Amino acid sequence: MPAASDTSTLVAERRIPEASSVPAGATVFWARRHGFQWPWDPLFALHCAATVMLAGGFTLALALHVHANGSRAWAMVLGGEVLLLAVALALDAAVILRNVEAREAQAQARNGAYEFRRGVAVIDVVSSECGVCCMRAKIGTRHCKLCNKCVAGYDHHCRWLNTCIAAANYRLFMAFVICALLYMLLALVCCLRAAACAASDLPRFRHALWSAIGAEVLPTGPLAAITVTGFLLVLATFILADAAVLLGLALLLAFHVRLWWLDMRTVDYLALPHRLRTTSSWLATV
Repeated sequence: MPAASDTSTLVAERRIPEASSVPAGATVFWARRHGFQWPWDPLFALHCAATVMLAGGFTLALALHVHANGSRAWAMVLGGEVLLLAVALALDAAVILRNVEAREAQAQARNGAYEFRRGVAVIDVVSSECGVCCMRAKIGTRHCKLCNKCVAGYDHHCRWLNTCIAAANYRLFMAFVICALLYMLLALVCCLRAAACAASDLPRFRHALWSAIGAEVLPTGPLAAITVTGFLLVLATFILADAAVLLGLALLLAFHVRLWWLDMRTVDYLALPHRLRTTSSWLATV
């Protein structure tokens, strides 16, 4: 029977490195199956909150604009925006839920006594054997320490989606980025149009605002001014947030187009010496 000190050492060796998206005290037997699995990375939680806030805000702003103008063309734009949003959300969920674990790893028992060491690759560079998954890794397979599993065709671990981007979901990921980019661009144009219409015809905008929420009697005085001002401030906040997200998505898309042109993966790009990089490192990890 092993001594208490030996048992504590064995338990310590079985634990995986601590991270915000890794359960406290998790051992090598734990692995992330999909991005919705708890615990969530803080950036993934921010992604979910921002998606709900921005999507709802943009759709509400455009719906109010359509209600104020009664234009069939803008009603069609609203329908197109809602369709783009639905497709983007479906692609987002598909990327997060797709199983990217290497098939060879799914059929193997894990090495419960493996000890993680900082700066040491889990997959042996000579034998290509994974110390955790007990499998021979193929070319392009990496062991993600945040998901604690071997990922086939590994590109990078996306903290915003709380999962790895790899061969199994890379096309879905790019489709999601393009669809989200188009949605944010359309939303920005619609919000700017709504703000311009409100500024040019404030009485009509005030009437549309109160009638949209079901008010039978339009208020006057300070209450009406405060409500309209507050809505315009919220709309301005959405416009600034939209512009920031749109810029980030455009840079991300441009970065991956460059990787495609160079026939590289994100993990290969990050392995280059810093002087050979032409894009910021933070962009390669989103």
